Amino acid sequence: MDKNNSLIDFLKVRLKEPLPGLESQKLMAPTTAKDFFRTFKQTDTAKHNAVMVLIACNSGNYNLLFTLRSKNISHSGQISFPGGKCELDESVEDAALRETFEETGIESKKIKILGRLTDLFVPPSDNIITPVIGFTEEDLEVKANIDEVEDIFFVPLIKLISNEARKDEEWDFKGTKVKVPIWDIHPSAPLWGATAMITSELLEICKEFFQ
Repeated sequence: MDKNNSLIDFLKVRLKEPLPGLESQKLMAPTTAKDFFRTFKQTDTAKHNAVMVLIACNSGNYNLLFTLRSKNISHSGQISFPGGKCELDESVEDAALRETFEETGIESKKIKILGRLTDLFVPPSDNIITPVIGFTEEDLEVKANIDEVEDIFFVPLIKLISNEARKDEEWDFKGTKVKVPIWDIHPSAPLWGATAMITSELLEICKEFFQ
């Protein structure tokens, strides 16, 4: 068994076991001098969303798929995973696959579902996000839905695990100084916030395999 298939087999099993959860997500959460710059407590009004964290294997290399959100939608101009609201009686897996196709043109039949990561509450949009982990070895033809997506790009998994693109920046949010952990992976925007926190949990799990 080659190492590529070994990682995927590892994830299939590992994602069914207790996950690193909130503590691993917090590694990429913005902070102030006193505390985290956000709440992690879910509201009773929160809507349920699903995102696809797609691992693509090409020539033996693993890459994560990201999108740059259109300026026409919420969280505009930010790096994200394909995803959106779960429709009535739709599983999070089906929602993640549907949204991936709608945003990137990647057909659902090309994606194998490996499992889920820990839910993450996002206060600004009052959403609970369930990250679905997908895997593909298919040759992908991506086509951005320009109403929702400005760019589609892939980042080597090892680049994120190695932390070579990881740094902290100080941002000003309405007069409050906030330390924001980011990955510098795109010329137009940093990877930060909820998407970075979801990525952080996946990386902590992958580190178990590589170590």
